[in-house]
Amino acid sequence: MNIAEKRDFIHSHLHQVNEPVLNDIYEKMLALFKEAMLDESEDDIKKGNVISHQSLKQEVQNWRPTK
Repeated sequence: MNIAEKRDFIHSHLHQVNEPVLNDIYEKMLALFKEAMLDESEDDIKKGNVISHQSLKQEVQNWRPTK
């Protein structure tokens, strides 16, 4: 079974899963996504893909609407 078939199978059968199992699947997926984000962040740091606190602060201020 290829990845697309696996996704389709999971999607088409989720309605049959009871809540405790669904909660378990959700928690596992959330942990995997968080782990992936941490790995990506660590890779960015190693590659020097970072910005200074001041640059970030200025960018956030630019998002705010002017009064």
